[in-house]
Amino acid sequence: MMNKLFILLGIIFLSFASCHKDPKTNEVASPVTDPLVTTNEVILNFTNVADTAVLQIAKDTIYTAPTPKYINANGDTFSVTKFKYYVSNIKLKRLDGTYYTEPESYHLLNAGDTINYCRFSLKKVPYDYYVSIEFILGVDSFRNCDGAQSGALDPSEDMFWSWSSGYIFMKFEGYSPRSYPSNSHNLTFHVGGYLTPDNNIRTITLPFNAPYLNVRKENVATVYLKTNVLEIFRNPSIIDFFALNGITNPKSAKTIVANYVDMFSISAIKN
Repeated sequence: MMNKLFILLGIIFLSFASCHKDPKTNEVASPVTDPLVTTNEVILNFTNVADTAVLQIAKDTIYTAPTPKYINANGDTFSVTKFKYYVSNIKLKRLDGTYYTEPESYHLLNAGDTINYCRFSLKKVPYDYYVSIEFILGVDSFRNCDGAQSGALDPSEDMFWSWSSGYIFMKFEGYSPRSYPSNSHNLTFHVGGYLTPDNNIRTITLPFNAPYLNVRKENVATVYLKTNVLEIFRNPSIIDFFALNGITNPKSAKTIVANYVDMFSISAIKN
């Protein structure tokens, strides 16, 4: 009888021992749960135009038969060999008046870029309705004097004058028979300047008329913008290429700056 009792106690002890978990060998890690995603991308798509025509960059510096040609408000025929500009410090305004602000917001758009096509994405934009977009045409004063930089602000992008003069905000180059023969009929408009009294930094604000931009989980929204090169030369001042065929310093750029702040518009929003 005593032997049976010892055997029974032994079985019970072994049963408990086999069910005991060694915390060092059998510990199960707690499941990792991703945080709730409440943001999405927004694509900004810039189409460079000359009024209703999509802008084409000429590959030659003088006219040939196939060279794309345009006419400014003064009636001067011209071609475009280079058109580049900075869009920076981008903000999206919500219905309640607060803003989404893109971090490290510096983008160089090049009408001659056949790979990126002047489009880029804003990352991690919170779900919401947005009523307008705001950005600087150019580069803010802080980054103009912040030393050697990389990415879109790399001086190798050929949009930088010097550490004292800073960045070129907009670079337009082309050809026109109306331009001075002594200048080989070239057009050269390089606009920059961040120091008073020649501060040419300008903030552009464009409202989203119905429908508003709707950032949500279901899809990536796209804002389609147009950049009209003809606005550089017509409003409020009509530019005569015989009288003015180039600007390469901040002091002389006021007329062009007053004109080119109107060159952006919203063409469509796809939610």
